[in-house]
Parts: sequence; C-alpha cells; structure tokens
Amino acid sequence: MKKILTVIMAIMLSTSLFAGAKEEKRLASDMRMMLDAIVDMQKAAYYNDSRVLKASTDRLISGLDSMLAVNASTYLKKNQKHAAKFAEKRVKMIKMYADDLLISLAAGNIDDVISDYHQISRQCYSCHTRLRRK
Repeated sequence: MKKILTVIMAIMLSTSLFAGAKEEKRLASDMRMMLDAIVDMQKAAYYNDSRVLKASTDRLISGLDSMLAVNASTYLKKNQKHAAKFAEKRVKMIKMYADDLLISLAAGNIDDVISDYHQISRQCYSCHTRLRRK
C-alpha cells in the first residue's frame, strides 16, 4: 500500500512540476513575441504606418495575459518573491498605455502615440531591470 501511495505521490509531483515548466515556457515565448511587437511598434511609428502600429499594439496586449497567468513567485529567487506584485502592476500599466496608444492612434494624435510607446517601453525596462538584477 505504501508503494502505491508513493508512486501516486511521485506522479502527482512530476505532473505539477511539468505544468509549471510548461507555463514558464509559454511565458518566455510570449515575452519574445511581445519584444517583437514593441520593435515593430517603434518601426511603424517612425514610418507613420498606423496599420502596423495598431496590429503590433494588439499583439503586445494579447501577450500580457500569460504574464498574469503565471505566478511569478514560482520562478523568482527567494529575495525577489515580493517582485511578483511589482510585475503585476507593470502589466496593468502596459495595458493602460497600450489602450491609450490605440485611442490616440485612432484620433491621429501622433505625439500622444509616441508618448504612450515611450511609457510602455519604460514599464518593460523597469520590470526587467528589477527582476534581472544580480
């Protein structure tokens, strides 16, 4: 009976570890996609291509959900556990600025679009600097 219980516990543990690793891989993939979206946003802004700018911003927004779906405290170092709340706040700020960027783009206000892009970039940089600090 103890052997069966041990085997069941081992299977449950390995399954939960695999699920966590799968979520982190999805997060890493979405982070790369969001970086590509930000690069495309910058290029589109320089060339005043509103179609690409809108599509890139929408792509950025679509990747934000995975950042909230993964519990950051599961992959952060022990001294960074509190940073999970910081990361959640950055996600909300990125979403807010991205939504504002789309509104400014629809209104044709390119100065506000550039300002919103800059704020999005600052939020990303702020989080990555804090979480990757050695």
